[in-house]
Formats: sequence, C-alpha cells, structure tokens
Amino acid sequence: MEYTKHGNNAALSIHVLDDAAMRALGFTDYVPEDWYLCRPVSDDRTTSLDVTAAKDGTDWRIDVLDENFGQPYDYQWLLSQNPDFAYARKVAANVERELRVLADAGVLVGWKEGMYV
Repeated sequence: MEYTKHGNNAALSIHVLDDAAMRALGFTDYVPEDWYLCRPVSDDRTTSLDVTAAKDGTDWRIDVLDENFGQPYDYQWLLSQNPDFAYARKVAANVERELRVLADAGVLVGWKEGMYV
C-alpha cells in the first residue's frame, strides 16, 4: 500500500465541495485556508475522527485521535491483533459510518468500507 505524506492511504483523496456543502457536512474554517471536521467516534467521546483539507484541494489528512493523550488511535491495527476488542470495534463502526457520509457526499473519493485509511 502507498501512503500520503501524512500516513493516509494514497488510494484515497479529498474533493472539496462548495462552501455551503462543506458547512452542511459539519466542516469549519476557523483557519481560513483549511476545512476541518471533528466527530466523536466513541461512546465516551474520547476518540475522534479528524479530517483536514486545504480549501484549494492540494493537501488533506484523516486522523483518528485519542483525545485524552493527543495521539493517534490506530483501531485498525488493534483489531488486526485482537478482532474481539470491543472498544476498537465500536470505534471502527463509528469511523466507517462517518466516512460513508463523506464518501456519499462526494468529499471522500476512493473509499470502500473496511479499507485502511
């Protein structure tokens, strides 16, 4: 598998929509040149899906973060080691749900359910 400079799957890309559509999906632009989306993906709200995309489409990244420690939460690796890990399974299901929304809207391109992000 090839990776982007941010460690994401290079088979994916982000297509930036018009401002109204990005805002309707929950993206903010407090940094004027970037769109940013943060969604909790755990029941305790300590793990989040974070998507950042340059407004001109030149750069993007997708992270799943442990908010308590400010570190990546690699649920996909954890599940490869222990497929029965309930917390990671729930995070995986919630991340998939959020990615499906982005893919259906045309923002996340190349995504298929279950693929490494």
